[in-house]
Amino acid sequence: MPVALQALAPGASSLTWQAVDRQITDKAPWLPLYNPRLDVVTSARVGNFQYHPFFMLLLDQLWVR
Repeated sequence: MPVALQALAPGASSLTWQAVDRQITDKAPWLPLYNPRLDVVTSARVGNFQYHPFFMLLLDQLWVR
C-alpha cells in the first residue's frame, strides 16, 4: 500500500505514487473541450450591452431608449 510505504521509505514511495498516478491517468476518459458560440442580436436603441460568460446578458447594465 503506497501510504504505508511512504511512512517507511519516502523515496521508494515516490515511484509507487507515480505508477498509481499513471494508472489513473491512463484510464481517465477523454472529454472534448469546446467553446460554445452565442450570437446576440441587439437593436440600435440598446445601450451599454455587456455580456458575461457565466451570467450571460447583464440586464442591470442594459438600457433602451
